[in-house]
Amino acid sequence: MKLTMSSEMGIHAVWFLAASNRAEPVLSSEIAGTICVSETYLIKVLKRLVSARILSSRKGKNGGYALRRTSAEISLWDVVSACEETGAIYECSTEIRGCVELSPNCPVRGALARAQEAMIAELRKTSMADLMASDWGGTKPLHGMEGVATGSQPSQGVSS
Repeated sequence: MKLTMSSEMGIHAVWFLAASNRAEPVLSSEIAGTICVSETYLIKVLKRLVSARILSSRKGKNGGYALRRTSAEISLWDVVSACEETGAIYECSTEIRGCVELSPNCPVRGALARAQEAMIAELRKTSMADLMASDWGGTKPLHGMEGVATGSQPSQGVSS
């Protein structure tokens, strides 16, 4: 099971916004530079997160992106489900292999479905605040993510 680059980018972008804990919106260029991704691709991901009401955005001189909820209220599943085209992490390709009749009893399909359920459960119970409280194990966080505080409040006055 593999999540797409969109999910990874979305998780890091939301994590950065939570860690920065700013009152004002953050420009997409700053987010992209900090998490080392293409701004063009990141903007597509940020739009999905705004549509999912995880982030808010503002256009113009004082524009940018901000959390719409606290970091404790945003789960990894919220971000992943907003960023992925489908909610499924595993999709059986029975039609391609021609085993449609056998698929309800397929042990591979059953095992992977259970694994997917376990992964989704873990993503649902892990919040951005949980990530921010994690021990870095002696490594340094990305620039701009030092001194992270848990439970950051969303920026006020920013709407989608």
